[in-house]
Amino acid sequence: MLAEFLADRGEWTQVMPGARACLFSLEAGTFLLSPRLEPLRFEALFCLTGTVSLTRRDGSVLTAAARQVLILTQLSGWAGGRVDAPCSGVLVAVDARDARESLHTICGLLGNLSLDTGRVRQWMASRDGCAVEGPTHWSRAAFADLDRLPRGERARWCVWKSVELLYLLSAPEEPPAAPAPALEREVVRALAETRRYMEGHLDEPLTIPALSRRSCLSATAFKEGFHRLYGLPVHTWLRQRRMERAAELLRSSSLSVLGVAQSVGYGSASQFTAAFRRQYGMTPAKYRKNV
Repeated sequence: MLAEFLADRGEWTQVMPGARACLFSLEAGTFLLSPRLEPLRFEALFCLTGTVSLTRRDGSVLTAAARQVLILTQLSGWAGGRVDAPCSGVLVAVDARDARESLHTICGLLGNLSLDTGRVRQWMASRDGCAVEGPTHWSRAAFADLDRLPRGERARWCVWKSVELLYLLSAPEEPPAAPAPALEREVVRALAETRRYMEGHLDEPLTIPALSRRSCLSATAFKEGFHRLYGLPVHTWLRQRRMERAAELLRSSSLSVLGVAQSVGYGSASQFTAAFRRQYGMTPAKYRKNV
């Protein structure tokens, strides 16, 4: 699917039988998708900068942003896609039939590790053949080390990480814990209003005590409820949203780096630069130059 689209648009490397990788850089624009991948085909797009969005036939959209991995198998329910901003990354294309012997060798070296590809197919089928991984502990570590590698080694690294991802998707899961009681409607409303306030005041100091008072919840109830509702701790969500807003400003405004830093709540350009590098793997100045 994406491998066909990138056939003559990137730098391809055959890493092992059945697995190849493409280092690419794309300008903003739209593209069509082939109706489906062949059976036992698997693709993983490691997005370094920019965003890639795929559109279902019903009009809904799935987007992979910088530091996320877009995973593709069969795509019968998808119609097309677009690059929303200049995008760079690494695409890994695996044909499980041709890669079977290589994967068997890798699994043997790791103590006869088992890769349940049938489980992976079921997991992907439940998501219409397309899913986004990250931000998670695995994706953060994968991208942090990818940034440190020379360009010539990035294809090998992403193929290795793709095998690791296949293992994580196929590994048996722990039995689910008893579900937590649903949040009360008024708590959900208060948390949603507070999140909207945070979105509109990213340039201000936002502390747990102040935010919990605004939501009329205790600090503990606010932190636990926010994590349950939005999937991230408050400070993690706030840091990521500030960096996303900073990236938008770097792309679309003429503000200086310090001006962007102040617009997302940082008084120091150096602190902002360190936080931005952790999120996007490059300095704000380099990010702006790339886009």
